[in-house]
Amino acid sequence: MKRNRQQSHPNGPSGGSTPSGHPGLPAGEASSLSKRQKWFFRVLMGLVPLLLVFGSLELGLRLAGYGYPTGFFKPIRIGSEDCLVENDRFGLRFFPSGLARSPAPVVMKAVKPADTFRIFMLGESAALGDPRPAYGPGRYLQVLLEERFPGVRFEVICVAMTAINSHAILPIAQECARHQGDLWIIYMGNNEMVGPFGAATVFGAQAPSLRLVRLNLALQRTRVGQLLAALARNLARRSRPAQSWGGMEMFMQSRVPPDDPRKQRVYHNFQANLEDILQAGLGSGSKIILNTVAVNLKDCPPFASLRADPLSVADRAASERLVLESTEAEARGDFSRAAQGFSQAAARDPQDAALRFRLGASLLRLTNGAAAREEFELARDLD
Repeated sequence: MKRNRQQSHPNGPSGGSTPSGHPGLPAGEASSLSKRQKWFFRVLMGLVPLLLVFGSLELGLRLAGYGYPTGFFKPIRIGSEDCLVENDRFGLRFFPSGLARSPAPVVMKAVKPADTFRIFMLGESAALGDPRPAYGPGRYLQVLLEERFPGVRFEVICVAMTAINSHAILPIAQECARHQGDLWIIYMGNNEMVGPFGAATVFGAQAPSLRLVRLNLALQRTRVGQLLAALARNLARRSRPAQSWGGMEMFMQSRVPPDDPRKQRVYHNFQANLEDILQAGLGSGSKIILNTVAVNLKDCPPFASLRADPLSVADRAASERLVLESTEAEARGDFSRAAQGFSQAAARDPQDAALRFRLGASLLRLTNGAAAREEFELARDLD
């Protein structure tokens, strides 16, 4: 009887505890749990001082007046009303200070009046109406709507900006989602390669992953992040002269071949940003009109061509001869011969955007519209 009582003792081998002292857990599992706890506390104790230093530096920078607000809108009081206007420093997160673009003037009431139909127009320079925003599509739209529906008060707020792309449009959209929009008109997609974080950009890192882009932009919402970004740009400025705004000429030294793998990353980033923009708009209760950017295929030749692999000497000489003969045929009005020659040259150099455009122009003069359109679209995509 004594022996049985000892076997059933709660601290014995058949009881609810183990030699490790953790009830119900095998020794190995209890040991691993202890290790996880130790690592957790080590990481926590390492992070706490860093967070304290970061918070103190952030507070000190803000008290000293360093940095800038990162939102697209900033509050202001006009008369007796609370309003929102554009933040002229919004672009500093996306551009070096010497190249930073600013929004066009915007004024809207912080709370939408009950009798107002509010429309946000999002996009780039085409949506803005650059270089004359006062004559942009938003202004025309408001006049046309007021004439068509005289009993409705329309408010068309253009939040587009020159040179931005979906990375900058997304935070603008997320702000617009908080301001009672009834309709969003999105007209974007033209600056993904050359705008901030694009494959051919001159404004900073070229085609980084979406996670790095969003981490960068989130960090720059803090004053500490803005300080670090300013230091990095100052270091970069020492190795190359400061740039000034030069339009499309700025990108001539950062051209991207048609099959460059960075382009696929840009496409992926654009898709993810666009999905988040649409989610923000629809989640706010707004209706959305989504537009791709119009392209004048036949009147806008490509800016430049860049092949991935150089042609051989023989192929280059043959291509140049065919182009010369085709140009002469074009001047004589012999567009059939010109199209034939440009087609043969393009077969030797299929990634030459200019050749594709000239072939399309010859085919159009021959009234072969379908074939001409294919070549014009190739010229656009190879540009």
